[in-house]
Amino acid sequence: MSIQPYVHVETLEEYSERFKDFAKLERTEDGILFCQLTWKGGPVMWSYQTQHAYGELWTAIGHDKKNEVMILTCTDPYWLVHESDPSSFDEVENGTDVNAKFNVNIPDTMNFVENFINDIEIPTIAAINGQGMHYEFALMSDITLCVPEYSFSDAHFSKNIVGGDGMSFAMRTCLGVKQSNYFMFMEPQIPAAKALEMGLVNEVVEHDKLIERAYEIAHYLMKTDRSVRRLQHEIAIRPWKQSLQDNERIHVLCEMYGVQLNKFEHHFDKIVESFDAKRDN
Repeated sequence: MSIQPYVHVETLEEYSERFKDFAKLERTEDGILFCQLTWKGGPVMWSYQTQHAYGELWTAIGHDKKNEVMILTCTDPYWLVHESDPSSFDEVENGTDVNAKFNVNIPDTMNFVENFINDIEIPTIAAINGQGMHYEFALMSDITLCVPEYSFSDAHFSKNIVGGDGMSFAMRTCLGVKQSNYFMFMEPQIPAAKALEMGLVNEVVEHDKLIERAYEIAHYLMKTDRSVRRLQHEIAIRPWKQSLQDNERIHVLCEMYGVQLNKFEHHFDKIVESFDAKRDN
């Protein structure tokens, strides 16, 4: 017997409690993890605290070796981000604590994306359940399902913000240089049907069948050996790791430097309003 024990790694029960306000976590006996992002049972509320929580959540999920496949979705009627807590942004950006501002603008913003790519080492299935921003996790998942009424867009540039967050990073990786450049500058809406044609999503599924279909795919993936599933994910995620190394940090730094130069204060509700507004496709 080894002299040294393994150090304790949080169990599902433990990190489910830690993140209970931010995510509903359930796991089948064979290891399919259902992760529904939320704010206390309702739709996600965007804040610096939310961003920090999800960066930490990806690491906790990735460290739990009992997770075999992850289904990622959000609480109806929105995907991830549609509402915000302005006080969260105001207390940091109008405050005097420069360390707090650095922490939320740099490591938290980076870990929000990087930990999803680097720490989760199992197949991931995203199920976009409704309209909303921060769809990078859906695009970064190995398989992406989407309801017919969803449309991809961005609303940073038109609000005088550098579009350097995870959405632009994900679009650059998925669409390539020319299409992603046009997307960031011109902010067209890409409806679900067109997103399917462009390869942004794998299937368009009616809402009442969305989670059922996600579980069907998860059970199909579970038919293979554990090592095969995990190594196949390593191949699937490799282009994202390469893009992460080359692009993601400069994206974030450009956005946050622009915020400081323009003395910008987050008006997230206005960004969402612009995101939802009808524009030429």
